Amino acid sequence: MRVASKMDYKVVFSALERVCQENISVLCGPSDLPYGTVTKRLVTSMKQIQEHGRALEPMVASFSTIYHHYDFDAQTPGNGYRTLVKVLQSCLLHIVHKGQYIASNYSGAFFRAEHNAAEMEAYCSALCQLRALLYLAQRLIHDNEHGQLYIQQDSDLNRSFVQEYSSMHKACFYGRCLGFQFSPALRPFLQTIIISMVSYGEAYGKQQSG
Repeated sequence: MRVASKMDYKVVFSALERVCQENISVLCGPSDLPYGTVTKRLVTSMKQIQEHGRALEPMVASFSTIYHHYDFDAQTPGNGYRTLVKVLQSCLLHIVHKGQYIASNYSGAFFRAEHNAAEMEAYCSALCQLRALLYLAQRLIHDNEHGQLYIQQDSDLNRSFVQEYSSMHKACFYGRCLGFQFSPALRPFLQTIIISMVSYGEAYGKQQSG
């Protein structure tokens, strides 16, 4: 699913809130609904995603008012903060799409409950880490010089930033969520490259340790 370059973040968050509420209502409906514990996992994921969405919207609103200060120039509207918000939007749109599918097909005979629960849990984990990255970016903007995209000198801020980033859980981006930020046309090709690189890295590591 492609993210429109100028898509209003409010539309995305509104769709997310709507689909979360719809799924929670459907999954918490009649007590005779199938799938038992899998249903509880889906409800837990949707509630967590809803909470993340409500916390992230004001952060994105704040970013949208200032990230133009970090562009290369007026004709080149691009920087790391913009990219981070677009990656977040891609993740949210995938969640919305998956949530709509679950709400529409949950009672169907061919609905794969375990698969869809695992998918939603994976995207919930990815969203949690994106939220952590936005908090870190927000702190970087606050502590760095105005309009300065990079930390210019070795400082406590630099060391703290690297330490916090290194402690983040990155594995959630390499499982079921792999490649969600890519254009659908390029996604299979780029996924293949990433998987090949990871496989090579693991094989090289085993060879070195052996």
